Amino acid sequence: MARLKRSSPTLEKALRRIAGMRSISSTLDFGNGLNLTNYDSRIQTLQTQLSIYNTLLSTLDEMAGRLSLTEEELNSYSEKMLMSVATHYGKDSLQYVQAGGKPRQKSSRRSSNSQSPSESTATLLNGANKNGKDTSVVLP
Repeated sequence: MARLKRSSPTLEKALRRIAGMRSISSTLDFGNGLNLTNYDSRIQTLQTQLSIYNTLLSTLDEMAGRLSLTEEELNSYSEKMLMSVATHYGKDSLQYVQAGGKPRQKSSRRSSNSQSPSESTATLLNGANKNGKDTSVVLP
């Protein structure tokens, strides 16, 4: 995202003011360094600094974009390197883990529909058959 360039309300106000003062006299001078030449010089200094600042922001935005691209390229290359280690040594190898890969989980997966033997026994003892209907018998 590009950084917002800066403007200066102070500069805009000074430009309007010097234009008005020039309409009074192009050689306006109040003594003690208060004259149009010094005023114009200060305005030019601010304009130059503002221009340099905004140019640096643009350069910084460009550099940030290049940095992001380089990061993406390195991330892709890192992934290719890890996959090459996995291809060469295997994903279960110590070398794969040393290169930054995550070891595979060795767990057996149990299906959600199956019940353990103790759960099946408990269900039948509570009076339900496999169809879910109550088969309990009431004894006198």
